[in-house]
Amino acid sequence: MLVRNLDFLSIPKEFSKVELDIYEGKSIVLVYIENKGYSLVLKKNNENDSIFLLKTDLAPDNIDSDKEDFINVIKMLLDKIYEGAEIKEYEKQHHEHVFLQLMDLLIEGETVETITEESKIYADIEKGFMKLELDIMDNKINSLNSAIGEISGNLNNLGSKVEDSKIENRLKKTFSQ
Repeated sequence: MLVRNLDFLSIPKEFSKVELDIYEGKSIVLVYIENKGYSLVLKKNNENDSIFLLKTDLAPDNIDSDKEDFINVIKMLLDKIYEGAEIKEYEKQHHEHVFLQLMDLLIEGETVETITEESKIYADIEKGFMKLELDIMDNKINSLNSAIGEISGNLNNLGSKVEDSKIENRLKKTFSQ
């Protein structure tokens, strides 16, 4: 019998959400999923436009490591927000600054909204994290299968070389007699 504990797929029953207005009805929403990671949402006129999941151990009160990919996603969202905007470069918000603002909003707690299971975004994030975990497992299995195949191929080549060497040695013995 095979038994599998699927606790790694379960996520907390509540998320913390903060929102930062960026430009002309466009905002970035940050949802913190404790012990799992974050979701970054690009909102245009109060409608979710893009949702990204970031699986990371980064905590709002400890942002010293593993933040580069996070900041790159924020930069991508900001580029999408400012696309086609006729404003000067210095008037645009900087991605690292937006990252720090979002984290500060989470820590301060004044504007933090709690998202529960009844929310649509909760369901989207929950399904997304389950899919992400399964995709990570699939990638690991594929990598393992690829490594096994490579090792198997190397062993077959080694076996045939050893066999060829044995035949060669037998021929040498026969001719030398």
